[in-house]
Amino acid sequence: MKAKAETQSDSFAQQAVEDAVGRERARIARELHDGVATELAGAISLFKVYQEGHKREPDETLGSIFEILERSLKHVRESLADLRPAAIGPGGLVGDLRRQAGDFSRLYGIRVELSSIGTEDMLSTQQREVVAQVVREALTNVRRHSGSKICRVRMGFGAKPFLIEVSDEGRGFAGPGAGYGLVGMRERAAGIGGRLEIVSTEGRGTTVFLFGPN
Repeated sequence: MKAKAETQSDSFAQQAVEDAVGRERARIARELHDGVATELAGAISLFKVYQEGHKREPDETLGSIFEILERSLKHVRESLADLRPAAIGPGGLVGDLRRQAGDFSRLYGIRVELSSIGTEDMLSTQQREVVAQVVREALTNVRRHSGSKICRVRMGFGAKPFLIEVSDEGRGFAGPGAGYGLVGMRERAAGIGGRLEIVSTEGRGTTVFLFGPN
């Protein structure tokens, strides 16, 4: 009975952490949307109006500033998408990832191979959302940085702890891997009591490991 009570207590504590992380991400997303994103969008609109009225007098400096603003707004919107990801669809986590795999093949020429052991029902809703976010970020890194034309996503839902692997055959990188959105992925993993590990070798590719909570 004591062991069961401790297990329930740990479960409640973990759920409380997950809920707190979710609320904090929502708060940050609101601040980004209502503050930085709104102001950048307004500045871009003003630039467009100005450019329309001065087509005969192009200004390279202002043009460069406009490009910087557009890139900044794009990055903010990407951050918002990470903080407030779309809800998992009726097809479930695996269904959403299969659809994303098809998009990568069609849009970017990157073949994404998915395999899974066990069922996603073995994970909590928060855990499934984190898996979706981490896989999406890992695939984005493959597209942006690896140069690989193939990526493999292996999902071990039945493992204790559950294990997700995303690997490519691209250029890889040296060092601990602090950039490329990896910090955010590590924070998400920690938010569910799990951890994220990166193994990368220059010229031989990268593998992202997401371990669930013990």
